[in-house]
Amino acid sequence: MARKERERRYISEYMLHEWPRGGWQLNVELGPIPQEYVDRYGLGKAAAMFRPTRPRVDAVKWTRERYYVIEAKIRDIKAGIGDLSYYRGMIPGTPDLPFYDGQTVICRLVVPWMIDWMIAAAEAADVEVVVHVEPWIAEYVKERQHYFTAEYRAERAEKMRLREILGVD
Repeated sequence: MARKERERRYISEYMLHEWPRGGWQLNVELGPIPQEYVDRYGLGKAAAMFRPTRPRVDAVKWTRERYYVIEAKIRDIKAGIGDLSYYRGMIPGTPDLPFYDGQTVICRLVVPWMIDWMIAAAEAADVEVVVHVEPWIAEYVKERQHYFTAEYRAERAEKMRLREILGVD
């Protein structure tokens, strides 16, 4: 079974809901590109060469006054706060950031739920939190909860045993 890219779906649905007219981009590379590569190959080719090593933020949204750096998390919400803190520091050194022209940077974390201690952590990190729920997320959470049950582990062990016997990957 193919891996489901749930957080990509989640950020896409959020961006379309929040800004249906566009003015945003998904999966944006951050960080510097060595100047000697830019000088030699041009910004586009140098960026392509360094693409595998550059971190990516889920989305950016630009206006004249604000530049939103947006991370979406369904499960590991705490990591999203840390990711955004890290990404904020990379903004000034990213030469190919779409439509960034010195606007005020807003770090936004999009989550399906939030608890008090994480809200406090987000505030301390200067990360704005938006709770956005899509109908399919509740089913995903149930699926994840089932994943750790003894019943599921037994089913998975049997499936893996049969795959090994049949020589199937």
